[in-house]
Amino acid sequence: MLSVDGVVHLSASDLVGHLNCHYLTKLDLAVARGELDKPSRWDPVLELLAERGALHEQSYLEHLELSGLSITRINGIGVDPIAVEQTLDAMRRGVPIIAQGALRVGRWGGRADVLRRIEKPSELGAWSYEVIDTKLARETKGNTVLQLCLYSDLLAEAQTLTPELAYVVTPGSDFNPQKFRYFDYMPPITDESGIALSRP
Repeated sequence: MLSVDGVVHLSASDLVGHLNCHYLTKLDLAVARGELDKPSRWDPVLELLAERGALHEQSYLEHLELSGLSITRINGIGVDPIAVEQTLDAMRRGVPIIAQGALRVGRWGGRADVLRRIEKPSELGAWSYEVIDTKLARETKGNTVLQLCLYSDLLAEAQTLTPELAYVVTPGSDFNPQKFRYFDYMPPITDESGIALSRP
Protein backbone atom coordinates (compact mmCIF):
# COMPACT_ATOMS: atom_id res chain seq x y z
CA MET A 1 0.00 0.00 0.00
CA LEU A 2 1.37 3.39 -1.02
CA SER A 3 -0.07 6.89 -1.00
CA VAL A 4 0.86 8.96 -4.07
CA ASP A 5 -0.43 12.55 -4.14
CA GLY A 6 -3.14 11.58 -1.70
CA VAL A 7 -4.28 8.55 -3.72
CA VAL A 8 -3.79 5.16 -2.07
CA HIS A 9 -2.35 2.58 -4.48
CA LEU A 10 -3.03 -1.10 -3.78
CA SER A 11 -1.31 -4.37 -4.65
CA ALA A 12 -2.04 -8.10 -4.58
CA SER A 13 -0.34 -8.27 -1.17
CA ASP A 14 -2.80 -5.68 0.16
CA LEU A 15 -5.74 -7.71 -1.17
CA VAL A 16 -4.50 -10.95 0.38
CA GLY A 17 -3.64 -9.17 3.63
CA HIS A 18 -7.15 -7.70 3.82
CA LEU A 19 -8.79 -11.09 3.36
CA ASN A 20 -6.58 -12.56 6.09
CA CYS A 21 -6.92 -9.66 8.54
CA HIS A 22 -9.03 -6.52 8.11
CA TYR A 23 -7.17 -4.84 10.95
CA LEU A 24 -3.92 -5.18 8.98
CA THR A 25 -5.50 -3.07 6.23
CA LYS A 26 -6.35 -0.39 8.79
CA LEU A 27 -2.74 -0.32 10.03
CA ASP A 28 -1.30 -0.32 6.50
CA LEU A 29 -3.59 2.56 5.54
CA ALA A 30 -2.46 4.57 8.57
CA VAL A 31 1.19 3.99 7.57
CA ALA A 32 0.49 4.96 3.95
CA ARG A 33 -1.15 8.21 5.10
CA GLY A 34 1.76 9.01 7.41
CA GLU A 35 -0.32 8.60 10.56
CA LEU A 36 1.85 5.72 11.85
CA ASP A 37 5.49 4.78 11.39
CA LYS A 38 6.12 1.54 9.53
CA PRO A 39 7.34 -1.11 11.98
CA SER A 40 11.02 -1.92 11.52
CA ARG A 41 12.05 -5.47 12.36
CA TRP A 42 14.67 -7.73 10.89
CA ASP A 43 13.52 -11.31 10.45
CA PRO A 44 16.29 -13.63 9.22
CA VAL A 45 13.76 -16.32 8.24
CA LEU A 46 11.79 -13.93 6.02
CA GLU A 47 15.05 -12.65 4.52
CA LEU A 48 16.14 -16.20 3.73
CA LEU A 49 12.77 -16.98 2.13
CA ALA A 50 13.02 -13.84 0.00
CA GLU A 51 16.50 -14.87 -1.17
CA ARG A 52 15.31 -18.39 -1.99
CA GLY A 53 12.33 -16.98 -3.87
CA ALA A 54 14.57 -14.71 -5.93
CA LEU A 55 16.88 -17.64 -6.74
CA HIS A 56 13.92 -19.80 -7.79
CA GLU A 57 12.63 -17.06 -10.09
CA GLN A 58 16.11 -16.56 -11.57
CA SER A 59 16.48 -20.31 -12.15
CA TYR A 60 13.18 -20.35 -14.05
CA LEU A 61 14.25 -17.41 -16.22
CA GLU A 62 17.53 -19.19 -16.98
CA HIS A 63 15.52 -22.29 -17.93
CA LEU A 64 13.47 -20.16 -20.36
CA GLU A 65 16.64 -18.67 -21.86
CA LEU A 66 18.16 -22.12 -22.33
CA SER A 67 14.99 -23.12 -24.20
CA GLY A 68 15.71 -20.30 -26.68
CA LEU A 69 13.44 -17.54 -25.38
CA SER A 70 14.86 -14.04 -24.96
CA ILE A 71 14.10 -12.22 -21.70
CA THR A 72 13.17 -8.55 -21.40
CA ARG A 73 13.67 -7.43 -17.80
CA ILE A 74 11.84 -4.46 -16.29
CA ASN A 75 14.18 -2.82 -13.79
CA GLY A 76 13.26 -1.55 -10.33
CA ILE A 77 10.81 -2.87 -7.77
CA GLY A 78 7.87 -0.45 -7.77
CA VAL A 79 4.93 0.05 -10.09
CA ASP A 80 5.90 3.56 -11.14
CA PRO A 81 4.83 5.12 -14.48
CA ILE A 82 8.24 4.47 -16.08
CA ALA A 83 8.17 0.73 -15.26
CA VAL A 84 4.56 0.45 -16.46
CA GLU A 85 5.39 2.18 -19.77
CA GLN A 86 8.46 -0.03 -20.26
CA THR A 87 6.26 -3.08 -19.74
CA LEU A 88 3.61 -1.84 -22.18
CA ASP A 89 6.31 -1.02 -24.74
CA ALA A 90 7.74 -4.56 -24.46
CA MET A 91 4.23 -5.99 -24.89
CA ARG A 92 3.60 -3.86 -27.98
CA ARG A 93 6.87 -5.08 -29.47
CA GLY A 94 5.78 -8.67 -28.83
CA VAL A 95 8.86 -9.82 -26.92
CA PRO A 96 8.71 -13.50 -25.88
CA ILE A 97 9.20 -13.11 -22.10
CA ILE A 98 8.88 -10.09 -19.82
CA ALA A 99 10.40 -10.50 -16.35
CA GLN A 100 8.94 -8.42 -13.52
CA GLY A 101 6.33 -6.79 -15.72
CA ALA A 102 4.77 -3.75 -14.05
CA LEU A 103 1.00 -3.44 -14.50
CA ARG A 104 -1.38 -0.77 -13.20
CA VAL A 105 -5.07 0.03 -13.61
CA GLY A 106 -6.38 2.87 -11.44
CA ARG A 107 -5.42 2.24 -7.81
CA TRP A 108 -4.42 -1.38 -8.41
CA GLY A 109 -0.97 -2.46 -9.55
CA GLY A 110 1.58 -5.21 -9.30
CA ARG A 111 4.70 -6.85 -10.67
CA ALA A 112 4.16 -10.19 -12.39
CA ASP A 113 7.19 -12.49 -12.18
CA VAL A 114 6.78 -13.46 -15.83
CA LEU A 115 4.57 -12.37 -18.72
CA ARG A 116 4.79 -14.97 -21.50
CA ARG A 117 3.79 -14.28 -25.08
CA ILE A 118 1.23 -16.61 -26.64
CA GLU A 119 0.04 -16.62 -30.24
CA LYS A 120 -3.48 -15.40 -29.55
CA PRO A 121 -4.51 -12.08 -31.14
CA SER A 122 -5.21 -9.03 -29.01
CA GLU A 123 -5.08 -5.27 -29.42
CA LEU A 124 -1.28 -5.67 -29.32
CA GLY A 125 -1.22 -7.62 -32.60
CA ALA A 126 -1.24 -11.32 -33.46
CA TRP A 127 -0.13 -12.12 -29.91
CA SER A 128 -1.06 -11.59 -26.26
CA TYR A 129 0.36 -12.51 -22.86
CA GLU A 130 -0.32 -14.77 -19.88
CA VAL A 131 0.92 -14.52 -16.29
CA ILE A 132 3.38 -16.96 -14.71
CA ASP A 133 4.34 -16.67 -11.05
CA THR A 134 7.18 -18.50 -9.32
CA LYS A 135 6.44 -19.71 -5.78
CA LEU A 136 8.44 -21.67 -3.22
CA ALA A 137 5.43 -23.51 -1.77
CA ARG A 138 4.95 -26.90 -3.41
CA GLU A 139 1.19 -26.66 -2.92
CA THR A 140 -0.53 -23.67 -4.53
CA LYS A 141 -2.91 -21.98 -2.11
CA GLY A 142 -5.87 -19.67 -2.57
CA ASN A 143 -3.80 -16.53 -1.89
CA THR A 144 -1.59 -17.33 -4.87
CA VAL A 145 -4.58 -17.96 -7.16
CA LEU A 146 -6.09 -14.65 -6.03
CA GLN A 147 -2.81 -12.92 -6.90
CA LEU A 148 -2.81 -14.56 -10.35
CA CYS A 149 -6.39 -13.37 -10.92
CA LEU A 150 -5.50 -9.78 -10.03
CA TYR A 151 -2.47 -9.83 -12.35
CA SER A 152 -4.63 -11.35 -15.09
CA ASP A 153 -7.21 -8.57 -14.58
CA LEU A 154 -4.49 -5.93 -14.92
CA LEU A 155 -3.07 -7.69 -17.97
CA ALA A 156 -6.53 -7.87 -19.56
CA GLU A 157 -6.77 -4.07 -19.43
CA ALA A 158 -3.30 -3.66 -20.95
CA GLN A 159 -3.98 -5.93 -23.94
CA THR A 160 -7.81 -5.65 -24.11
CA LEU A 161 -8.03 -9.43 -23.92
CA THR A 162 -8.63 -11.51 -20.81
CA PRO A 163 -6.01 -14.27 -20.57
CA GLU A 164 -7.66 -17.66 -20.28
CA LEU A 165 -4.89 -19.26 -18.22
CA ALA A 166 -2.37 -18.31 -15.53
CA TYR A 167 0.44 -20.46 -14.15
CA VAL A 168 2.55 -21.18 -11.08
CA VAL A 169 6.05 -22.68 -11.19
CA THR A 170 7.05 -24.48 -7.98
CA PRO A 171 10.37 -26.06 -6.97
CA GLY A 172 10.97 -29.67 -7.92
CA SER A 173 8.59 -29.51 -10.89
CA ASP A 174 11.24 -29.43 -13.63
CA PHE A 175 9.84 -25.95 -14.32
CA ASN A 176 6.56 -27.41 -15.60
CA PRO A 177 3.93 -24.78 -14.63
CA GLN A 178 0.73 -25.63 -12.80
CA LYS A 179 -2.18 -24.39 -14.89
CA PHE A 180 -5.13 -22.36 -13.56
CA ARG A 181 -8.11 -21.35 -15.70
CA TYR A 182 -8.90 -17.72 -14.92
CA PHE A 183 -12.67 -17.98 -15.46
CA ASP A 184 -12.93 -20.85 -12.95
CA TYR A 185 -12.27 -18.34 -10.17
CA MET A 186 -14.51 -15.49 -11.29
CA PRO A 187 -18.04 -14.86 -9.95
CA PRO A 188 -20.84 -16.18 -12.17
CA ILE A 189 -22.17 -14.02 -14.99
CA THR A 190 -25.94 -13.60 -14.89
CA ASP A 191 -28.49 -12.22 -17.32
CA GLU A 192 -31.07 -9.55 -16.43
CA SER A 193 -33.27 -12.10 -14.67
CA GLY A 194 -30.38 -13.42 -12.54
CA ILE A 195 -29.92 -16.69 -14.44
CA ALA A 196 -26.30 -17.81 -14.56
CA LEU A 197 -24.72 -17.77 -17.99
CA SER A 198 -21.88 -20.01 -19.07
CA ARG A 199 -18.38 -18.57 -19.23
CA PRO A 200 -15.99 -19.00 -22.18
